[in-house]
Amino acid sequence: MDRGKSLLTNIFSLLAWVSFSIVFLFYGCYFIVLIYFYRRNSPSKKTEADVNPFVSIIVPVHNEEKVIVQKMQNIEELEYPNDRIEVIFVDGQSTDRTPQLITDQALRCRKSIRLIKQERRDGYTNAVIRGILDSQGEIVVAMDAASYHYPDALKRLVGHFAESEIGAVTGKEIVLGDSKQLGPQLEKSYRYLYDFMRKAETKMDLTADSKGEILAVRREICVSLIPRLRLSVNASFDSCVPYQAKLMGYRTIYDDLARYYEHAPASFNDRMKVQIRRATVLIAPLFMFKNMILNKKFGLFGMLIMPVHFIIDCLLPGLFMFGIASLVIATVLNPIGVIIIWGAAAVAIVASRKSRSILLSFIQSQFALFVALFRLAGRRKSLFIESVQSTRVQK
Repeated sequence: MDRGKSLLTNIFSLLAWVSFSIVFLFYGCYFIVLIYFYRRNSPSKKTEADVNPFVSIIVPVHNEEKVIVQKMQNIEELEYPNDRIEVIFVDGQSTDRTPQLITDQALRCRKSIRLIKQERRDGYTNAVIRGILDSQGEIVVAMDAASYHYPDALKRLVGHFAESEIGAVTGKEIVLGDSKQLGPQLEKSYRYLYDFMRKAETKMDLTADSKGEILAVRREICVSLIPRLRLSVNASFDSCVPYQAKLMGYRTIYDDLARYYEHAPASFNDRMKVQIRRATVLIAPLFMFKNMILNKKFGLFGMLIMPVHFIIDCLLPGLFMFGIASLVIATVLNPIGVIIIWGAAAVAIVASRKSRSILLSFIQSQFALFVALFRLAGRRKSLFIESVQSTRVQK
């Protein structure tokens, strides 16, 4: 190999090592911080079990005939007083039997069921906004048509509002799916780390990530958030709630005992579609509420959690992809010269099924975040997508 080619190989190999080292070192340092707060004992406040504020459940739907009956049966099984709850389905111009099935099933339900039909399909966030404006509840609960809650989930979510500082509560997903398929394997690995982060951040100050499949919010936060949501083509109601809540002096907490189950995307490609959408809605509020970053007024959320999430979601994916590109170039220039790097990656992948899933899940999430950043830069609407059919499976 000539001297110039050897020099280029060394330069790109070094760039790859430096890029990967920075990415993994940053994640490692933040997880050490999370472990510290996770293990720190914090006094828990007793909630009043008999608190039953009026609750509005909002479920956006579009072509959900495969799962809508089971979803309505699941809502009917929720342990909450029937006279203190209303359920609002917001249909975005379904072309299948979804509206009719909702109407038919509502006749068999003891809970108050209403169906609102949008004049045009307008996406998830606008469906939630429509539901909020037509609801009466002190507490608004967002749900997905393909997510099914444990009977006590709603009671657990709402019980936290006995504490005046709590503005929103989110819960834990139990991942369903064939464990032999790659999609569920990757999703379970992702959830393992994701849930740990949310629990530790709740102990630190508040979680920055709330799930639209299981999310309870004070009405005043929802109403205050609507004007902001209407200004963005990519902001999602659920992802913006923690920021708006903090802005108003409330906390968003994660309760791992408030649970729901949902089928994971079956294939790698299906999961990639979900991951890109998920990445988009995680990044959008960071820019919408950017004035909160490094603002002492918002405590550890503004000084630590938000800056870290900005770096993780907006900066590190680009650095990681730069490392991948550098490694590919170095390999093309001199395959033998970078065999050590590829060898280390191969060992990590085949070491165990769990480590393989974690590594592949991490790589996929970095790619999804990178794609999402380009979509946001081009103001391309990413919330207006078709449901992934492999997740529309009855339990």
